[in-house]
Amino acid sequence: MIFDNEKLAWMLGQIMDQPEVHDALLVSGDGLVRACTPGLDRDTAEQTAAALAGVQATSSASARLCRSEPDSWEQSLTQFRDGYVITIRAGDGSFLAVGTSGAADVEAVGFRMHQLVAQLGGQMASEPRHDAGGPT
Repeated sequence: MIFDNEKLAWMLGQIMDQPEVHDALLVSGDGLVRACTPGLDRDTAEQTAAALAGVQATSSASARLCRSEPDSWEQSLTQFRDGYVITIRAGDGSFLAVGTSGAADVEAVGFRMHQLVAQLGGQMASEPRHDAGGPT
């Protein structure tokens, strides 16, 4: 498992106790993996995190359709033939994504995700990166 600290690893374990959950990722707003479950190797986790950051950005940009502000994004649900990806805001500058089978109770998984964020949101927040390679 890739993790910032033991608390983040424990947090993802709490999601994995839901039936039909395959994997979970905690991702910074700019697409970096903060933590992931053991079923994801590093390359897959990093590629998935980058893709999820794009999905979250696209979802935020489409907020105008419901007369909302772009920074009002709270969650997205992407459905596939064989499963779902649920992505929710997980504190400032981060989001939590969970992949499930098609048989998962998406409402129950989403509820559990929101419970964890409510309990641990401050620990899940990610500070924005500053350009370390810029001119001095």
